Amino acid sequence: MVKDSEEIILRTVIANRLDSIAGEMGLTLEHAAHSPIFAEACDFACCICDGQGELVSQLSGIPILATAGSFSVKAVLEHYNGEIADGDVFIINDPYDGGNHLPDIGIITPVFFEGELLFFCVSRAHHGDIGGSTAGSYNPRATEIFQEGLRIPPTRLVRRHKMDEEVFRLILINTRNPGMLQSDLLAQMGANRIAVKRLGEMIQRYTAATVKKAVKEILTQTERLTRKRIGEVPDGNYHAVGYVDDDGFQEAPVKIAVTVRIVGEAMLIDFSGTHRQVTGFINTSVVTATTAAGIAALWFLGADIPRNGGAFRCIDVVLPEGSLVNPKEPAPMTFCTLTPASEIITTIFMALNKAVPDRVCAGYASYNGPTFFGVDPRNNRYYVGFSFCSLGSGGAMQGYDGKAYMAAMSNFGGVKTPDIESNEVQYPHITLYHEMTADTAGAGEYRGGAGMRYGFELYAESSHIVNFGNGLKFAPQGCNGGGDGSFNGGYFVHHGIADAFDGKEAPREAAKGDKVLLFSSGGGGWGDPKKRDPQKVYEDVLDGIVSKEAAESVYAVALTEGGVDMAKTRKLREAGENANLAKKSDGSMDHPAETEGRGES
Repeated sequence: MVKDSEEIILRTVIANRLDSIAGEMGLTLEHAAHSPIFAEACDFACCICDGQGELVSQLSGIPILATAGSFSVKAVLEHYNGEIADGDVFIINDPYDGGNHLPDIGIITPVFFEGELLFFCVSRAHHGDIGGSTAGSYNPRATEIFQEGLRIPPTRLVRRHKMDEEVFRLILINTRNPGMLQSDLLAQMGANRIAVKRLGEMIQRYTAATVKKAVKEILTQTERLTRKRIGEVPDGNYHAVGYVDDDGFQEAPVKIAVTVRIVGEAMLIDFSGTHRQVTGFINTSVVTATTAAGIAALWFLGADIPRNGGAFRCIDVVLPEGSLVNPKEPAPMTFCTLTPASEIITTIFMALNKAVPDRVCAGYASYNGPTFFGVDPRNNRYYVGFSFCSLGSGGAMQGYDGKAYMAAMSNFGGVKTPDIESNEVQYPHITLYHEMTADTAGAGEYRGGAGMRYGFELYAESSHIVNFGNGLKFAPQGCNGGGDGSFNGGYFVHHGIADAFDGKEAPREAAKGDKVLLFSSGGGGWGDPKKRDPQKVYEDVLDGIVSKEAAESVYAVALTEGGVDMAKTRKLREAGENANLAKKSDGSMDHPAETEGRGES
């Protein structure tokens, strides 16, 4: 018994040490990188995989990147089986061969001890430009991946501690800002080098055999916990459909169909019925689609489940070939980690909400905002900027209002937005305003986060704007009676004339003094708005999130100069309840479709 307790304690210590190492990788990368997308936005992730490529620990950064680290390692193992040596470093970004999308470059470093391959350290990060026909590598007009940038299959960049300078130069020369790319790739290598050192110290302390045994048990324990949680969900098929606005070429919405099948302790997420692959850049790599499905499932199953390979063993994913979520080459897909990855997660949430209501959140805002690029008049250097300050807001869930000013759901708030002042230092523009807007949050017993209003003015003599986004046609969904959030939108003011942005459009030329005005979505609400605490509604009115008119018409809360008029509020809410009962009694209210439940095929 004492021995068992000692083994459990040691396993826990090693698990936490692995998490600590992954966290240190992230801090190293953040402090060593030069580009704003690394150093300020932290659009990266770090993880550790075992010698077979199974994810052991991920603790830093963006879920859609970190969880995909295992795919990249397995691609390296497949290409270099038996030829991996101590001191090697590999690079990868090809979404058809272990990557998410082209801007996300993975650096993979094997860890050997006494000649045995024990781990891989992985840093994956979004780079500002990876070539292609449009600066920033987001090209809404792309019809094939070759127009989006440089494809890097699993490639050995460093052999036995010696850089392959020819390969490195080949990669750098295919981008618009090779100096920035070089410094950021070196920062990724440095983060991995720290992890290699820390893992070596841990193995020296506990022995390779002890660490290997602990890792195996960590993964097994996670698998058992995950299967137990799946077993607590009623058996059945749970179906939902979500939509992407369009692909930039066809105006019709693009459907994401999901069926979650629960049988005992097994979960299957089936995308049969999803739209065929499209012309535009919203096609989704197998890595991204599988990762998004896993993120949604584990959110639903519990935050206490470690996000490692043991959990992902329990979730099978069906991705029909030739569909939006498993396209055939050479379909473009740069936008996939934002859209439709976020819509995939939302759709799975809506399906699982039918299995166990009250556990998932309402819809988050979709990403919508341009890249802007040109020559900075202050230093004559080429720049590529991203509108991280245009992020929308999160959806509510039972017990919690949605958070304002969040990244897309696929990032779960992992992208940090720069403060206005540092953003103005980095790029030649001036911020006009940046604030929350009233009556954009999805109403509910718990409301969504409020939408944002953001504008900036360019002062370079000549630059370009490329807008890409989603959520202009479909607002973030409300959940369990909550209201939908607001829509995304925006305008480009060129020579004083305002023109509405499309969701996915070709580059526009911008002149000095032109403006970009963006309106990002509020998140969806959760639950009946008329059950919201009247005092919270009053506070929202004071904060400018809800107007006085909406407080009464949507939330049935009457306000005076000094606060809530409780007597009038009770009458408003009683009148609403009576009206609902009358609708039900005369059959005018549709009944929700019944969900397939336990025992149904």
